[in-house]
Amino acid sequence: MLLRGMAKVIAIAFLANQVLTSVFTLAAQQIDPEISHQTIWLFSCMTCGLFTLWLQSDARRAYGFAREKGFVKSEDNAGQAALQVAMDCPKRWLVILHIELNPITLKA
Repeated sequence: MLLRGMAKVIAIAFLANQVLTSVFTLAAQQIDPEISHQTIWLFSCMTCGLFTLWLQSDARRAYGFAREKGFVKSEDNAGQAALQVAMDCPKRWLVILHIELNPITLKA
């Protein structure tokens, strides 16, 4: 479950990073056509890291909100702990992402 969550975060961060780095490169080359590759590389690394942190913290906030408002319920199926996320939960995919990234939450 953790690997699936990390794969989602990596894929989303990679796609967002590619788009943002391309936009940055085009804009920066309009200002300075001789912009160094190191500058673009640094922007790309920072963007990827910050986007990953933002996505994980947004998922944590969405989970906390959903738990507080009753969109997430614990259930016990034959000794197996499970969480049920309501279909009408706002930001449901972020709640599921948080659960995938933090399988320990199933025991909570």
